[in-house]
Amino acid sequence: MLKAVLERSGYDVETARDGVAALEKVKSHPESFQLIITDLQMPGLDGLGFIEQAHAAGYGGRVVVYAATISRKDRERLAELHVDRIMAKPARSSELIGAVKELQAAA
Repeated sequence: MLKAVLERSGYDVETARDGVAALEKVKSHPESFQLIITDLQMPGLDGLGFIEQAHAAGYGGRVVVYAATISRKDRERLAELHVDRIMAKPARSSELIGAVKELQAAA
């Protein structure tokens, strides 16, 4: 659903089936991604590990965490990882597009 919403707004979108596959995409071309939207709960590699390893692989773009449940401990770790935006599921499409546009303008 997020892919369709973002594509309708003119964005090029790549998806991955799990955290490991997402990390492989980022590792192969970290400079080709400007924004990552990730959940915290993913098979194979959770969102915290994914963000940390994406940064270690050279990813320097923006990060949005879009998750249903975010603990205080997770929020503290996300701040340490310099996550740009935390959004609670479910968010309206307009909220997601607004956040992407705002982060894009600030880049």
